[in-house]
Amino acid sequence: METSSSPIEKICQKNSQVLPTNYHLPERSYYGCVKLGSDNHYTPFYDTFDEALLELRCLEKRLSYETVETIEMEGYYPQRAILIEEKYQASGRTNGLYSGLVD
Repeated sequence: METSSSPIEKICQKNSQVLPTNYHLPERSYYGCVKLGSDNHYTPFYDTFDEALLELRCLEKRLSYETVETIEMEGYYPQRAILIEEKYQASGRTNGLYSGLVD
């Protein structure tokens, strides 16, 4: 029986934002939230939006948020787009109307 190591799968999406603790009251605090796939990371609560935003940027740096690649960045169904482009190039057409995957 062979064992193979599975490649590291990319997460579906990532999100980073500052959120208020409530929307309906004038008294509110703010916190930062970073979502990497199904993992959520939060900052402490702050009285102002700017303080929460500053701490959110620090949290992003600690998590290497900018370097995390997602499937969302690839676009939707990249294999299908590659197939369409190959079929289009092979057809010799130049009008942009070719989308036949099935010959």
